[in-house]
Amino acid sequence: MADKEREGYWTPLEKMARAHLLWPLTRPLGIIPQAANILTVTGFFILVAAIIDFYYRRQLERQIWFLTFAWLTDFFDGPIARNNNSVTAFGTAADHTRDYFLGFWMIFLSLHFTPSVGNFAILMHWIFLLSFFGSLGIMCEFWLYSRAKRRERKAQPYSIFLKEFLLNDLVTSATARGHTFVFAAGDIFYIAGIAWEKDFYKVIGAILLVLQLVILGFYLHELWWQKYEDRIYKIRKALQSKIKDPEEILQRIKEWIKE
Repeated sequence: MADKEREGYWTPLEKMARAHLLWPLTRPLGIIPQAANILTVTGFFILVAAIIDFYYRRQLERQIWFLTFAWLTDFFDGPIARNNNSVTAFGTAADHTRDYFLGFWMIFLSLHFTPSVGNFAILMHWIFLLSFFGSLGIMCEFWLYSRAKRRERKAQPYSIFLKEFLLNDLVTSATARGHTFVFAAGDIFYIAGIAWEKDFYKVIGAILLVLQLVILGFYLHELWWQKYEDRIYKIRKALQSKIKDPEEILQRIKEWIKE
């Protein structure tokens, strides 16, 4: 599907707004080669440091600061890349990978420190389990989408296909960005409430985490519906082409439906 159709209305608007908002901070960083990728990789190192620190110290309070700084790298790396025309396939892949591992680590910490008894504790366990399986569902859909695109471009060397897929086909929608932000903020509030023994923070975190489940549901629906929109786009392009044989058009439609 064409980029503008696949992204919809809100996604380009969100990207433009964030890029303009952070222009004064991100544009000067253009003098540093691959500044966005460096920041993304820095997020990985912060995550690794958080895991190592937790293994040796077992202090949840320190995790709050590790996680906050790691998510800040996610907030800034995209605008830095776009404002300096340095978007790369590596940066796109690394950005998604870091986000998922960071989210899984936060879910582990939250489940580890949430008591196993009490109505509130049971609610939080369900929230984190649903968040985990929802994230797996998103990863599965991305994998299926990449397989479908690969079937369309079998003749391409895999390295070229992967680069084009990451740069052109793999679109992070405004819904996905909203979900990531609400999940990160909610879980940091929740972890801070446990570490500092502040029920107010835990309640705020729980409210945000329930909200992110709602957004997650919309995002999963958006991803699955995108497959059908993509097929409709292909059918429309076929009908607009110079194919004059109705049997050939029907055959192509059947092939797309089977994908």
